[in-house]
Amino acid sequence: MLQASKKTFFWNSVLKVFVGFLWLPALFAQHPPDAHTELAKAQQWLAEGKYNSAYQVFLSHAQHYNSALAQFTLGLFHQYGWGITIDPKTACHWHHKAAKADIPAASHFLAECLQHGTHQPVDYTAALHWYRRAAELGHYISLCSIAELIMQGKGTEKNPRHALDQCRQAALAGSAPAQLKMGEFYLSGDESIRDIHQAIVWFNYAAESGSVEACYHLGNVYLNYLDHHVMALNWFETAASRGFLPAYLPTAQLYFNAPVSEETQMPTAENLAKAYLWLSTADQVSENENELNKIARMLKKVEQIMPKNWKKDLDQKINQHLSAFHP
Repeated sequence: MLQASKKTFFWNSVLKVFVGFLWLPALFAQHPPDAHTELAKAQQWLAEGKYNSAYQVFLSHAQHYNSALAQFTLGLFHQYGWGITIDPKTACHWHHKAAKADIPAASHFLAECLQHGTHQPVDYTAALHWYRRAAELGHYISLCSIAELIMQGKGTEKNPRHALDQCRQAALAGSAPAQLKMGEFYLSGDESIRDIHQAIVWFNYAAESGSVEACYHLGNVYLNYLDHHVMALNWFETAASRGFLPAYLPTAQLYFNAPVSEETQMPTAENLAKAYLWLSTADQVSENENELNKIARMLKKVEQIMPKNWKKDLDQKINQHLSAFHP
């Protein structure tokens, strides 16, 4: 739940900036000069979190001027719950209107609506059409959504290799989400294309492009497919240190289960401290009862042997991390 909230917060911020700096001039071009001030003010209100005031202006321009970009912005309001209750059906309604005017992201979101049957019955053929239109307009990650449908034979003939070719176009263009998706296809896609080494290649590309999730996937690959605990720990901790919630527990477990010192037959100081740090962090953000019980048992063992005077400094580091990534 917290990770979903973090993603929602991130995309809310990105989309607000995206709407403001890329599309506001286009919004202005659709309206008479006296409307420009209203739209600029609405964008400012949106950036400031004054959602109701901004919404009313965008709604007015969507209805009275039939502004596609204003319609798309309304779709985002309902999709992400900017000051209102999330309403997927209404979001799809506005995205549908905006997609007809060739707004790239609106075309992609409309395709998602059709793929999942959000506002009307599932229609994979129509979803493919709108994903293709979004890709033609420059929304290249839509190629990977096309690939998913081709991979599953939904709305078209099943063809895993053709699916890879679709997504690869976006991945080679430098899209981190596309590179991540390529890794996922090679890791757990159709049996005819599974290739652990290619999965590592594409996850590495995505990690280099800034994908925290790719770091987590690399940790999973090295731990569960290659049994390489050192590399697994490196990637899990990289993801955990950047606030990726699913990486906390595996990072903690690897430190907890690390080989003991040959001299003392006890955990090394670094491994003990790191086990406490990541177990405590996971304990504060996890909402899974089974996971919390597992964490509590490990944490109890760590605290039994960890010097008590370490706790103050380690707790301070934990609080700093939580403040930065899970405020």
